[in-house]
Amino acid sequence: MADEVGLPARASVGEGVLFSEELGRTICERIAAGQSIMAVCRATGMPHRTSVKRWADRDPGFRAALGEALLARRTARRLADHARAAERSGRRSARGGSVSRYTQEVGEAICARLANGESLVAICGDPDMPCAGTVYGWVARHPAFQDAYVAARMMQADYLLDEAREVALGATPKSVWADRLRFDTIRWMTARLAPKKYCEPVVLARAAAEIRAEEAEARGEGEGLTVIVKRHTDITPEEYAAHDATERAWEARRLGRR
Repeated sequence: MADEVGLPARASVGEGVLFSEELGRTICERIAAGQSIMAVCRATGMPHRTSVKRWADRDPGFRAALGEALLARRTARRLADHARAAERSGRRSARGGSVSRYTQEVGEAICARLANGESLVAICGDPDMPCAGTVYGWVARHPAFQDAYVAARMMQADYLLDEAREVALGATPKSVWADRLRFDTIRWMTARLAPKKYCEPVVLARAAAEIRAEEAEARGEGEGLTVIVKRHTDITPEEYAAHDATERAWEARRLGRR
């Protein structure tokens, strides 16, 4: 490290604290051991943290040593975080599941059960399966599993459509109200899982109407918001494509105003 020439003679706190190679090594060793700069500088005989920053700005040797100490501290903290995460993942969840490390076999098993109509809650209640939060994490971290998961959810919609039919056909005068609740719930889930395929009868062209309203306002014209209501069976593929295009245009305009 450099000598005291050109460095601040005193720190902001700690009267008489001068820079020296020994003091610099002590600071770096404590930081590398896991202490923060603020914690180190609170100790007796240590400079203020702003002095440490000035020393690092003016002395390349101390700046390099301080950078290595900070890197060692961050690395140690990350390793400790990974160790704690591994320990938590090995514990059995109260909601079922002890599997936490992703494997292709477990991912395929989850997707197969989803495609056969099981809910993720039911799947994760199996002691051999991970908890739902772990599965959502896998979806975010593993692109291949994400693609399989999305495809399984789409197939689950097909399964639920058939299940809704079975519920309706099996209804009796005594069970009609309970079956109606089951049917409505299944229908709602089907529409959410595959909205373009099993959408409810109403489609609102709000995006195109808002764009037209903004353009009319810019021209000084008054044009109200138009809501278009159509039956699902009356919508052509060309209308779907036009609707998607106006949705994207509206979203781009909305984000551009932020």
